[in-house]
Amino acid sequence: MTTALLPTPPAPTGVGEPDTGTVDQQAPASRPGLSLRWSMPLLRLVAVGLLAAGAAIVAWTILPLAWGWSSAVIVSGSMSPQVHRGDVVVTSPPAADWRPAVGQVVTVPDQTHPGQTVTHRVVGFDEQGRLMTRGDANGSDDAFRTAPEQVRGIARLLVPRIGLATLLLREGHPALFVAQSAAVLGVLALALRLPVLPLRPLAAMRRRAA
Repeated sequence: MTTALLPTPPAPTGVGEPDTGTVDQQAPASRPGLSLRWSMPLLRLVAVGLLAAGAAIVAWTILPLAWGWSSAVIVSGSMSPQVHRGDVVVTSPPAADWRPAVGQVVTVPDQTHPGQTVTHRVVGFDEQGRLMTRGDANGSDDAFRTAPEQVRGIARLLVPRIGLATLLLREGHPALFVAQSAAVLGVLALALRLPVLPLRPLAAMRRRAA
């Protein structure tokens, strides 16, 4: 009669003997919030720079008004490529001894549209000394002539595109105005260092809730 040999059980490990078995080591879980924490200071720095640039543009547009200057949004492309639709032109009133010269950009009453003004370049004078004006993109002079004392302003500063969103809103196209407003609010929120919730693993959030 034969009997099957049973496997010999392993000898018990003595107390105090070092355990020679291998232990699986797991790398620490990555922290999704880490990249966000490092990127937020950079984003805030960019936001502060954008706000500073925007404040400078607004200052150049508004502060001259305290000196009696005026500003107007360009509503057409007649002065392109140097002046575009949506640009803001800041003008100063002519001095008492001002003498117009060819090449100057001036704001004069638009005699073809009463109550409006036009900002064009002086291109010459007629026999009576009146100004002949023309838009840089136009192929002919303006149909009217302007006496020097009728000039409303002399162009001094050009602020590009700052009035485009407001102009489109006034014309019934609010998309750009809404987008610009949302962008300004977002930049302002970053610059003011509003609290941002860090991204955390779902398991960690559950442990905290427990």
